[in-house]
Amino acid sequence: MVDFGSQSRPCQRAMDGGVQGDEAHGVGVRSDGATMAVTLEDSSVVARFHRVTVRFSPDVLRVFDGYRQTGWFSREAGGQLFADIEGDVWRVLAATGPRPADRRGRFHFWPDRKAEQKEIDQHFATGLEYVGDWHTHPEKAPTPSHDDIASIESVVRNSTFYTSGLLLCIVGLAPFPDGLHVSFHA
Repeated sequence: MVDFGSQSRPCQRAMDGGVQGDEAHGVGVRSDGATMAVTLEDSSVVARFHRVTVRFSPDVLRVFDGYRQTGWFSREAGGQLFADIEGDVWRVLAATGPRPADRRGRFHFWPDRKAEQKEIDQHFATGLEYVGDWHTHPEKAPTPSHDDIASIESVVRNSTFYTSGLLLCIVGLAPFPDGLHVSFHA
């Protein structure tokens, strides 16, 4: 287990491409294919992966809600997730994005990677760790496309981070927890 208290440098984000949306359905899964539990508890969404418990704060859920693709011409939006980590409990307290230089369309989202690294540095200075990415899909129960999986796996392979893995969250149209796909990639 990593000692997060002794860490002195923020994550260094890979500067590769973005993610693209795709119409699909299902529940969140780990990158190894095992199903995970995503529940609504005390106005937070909670996801559990083996030993790791991830709790999304109401503030983060409000950010997600604000960018749902409810209109016919709504564009995908996305950003990064930042958490306070204590052992195996990740409290996701901040969700960023979208940014002015992000490229967005109905079925694609390509983030501004340089702006993302600045966000990582800023949040690290406040004690929060980068723990993954989020974006929207125009479907009720979202699941990642092949491009989404390839993108997060590229970030995992090519970035320097200090957690046991990274999250990929996709916000759909249904109320939470059904309208939120969460997967863990290590």
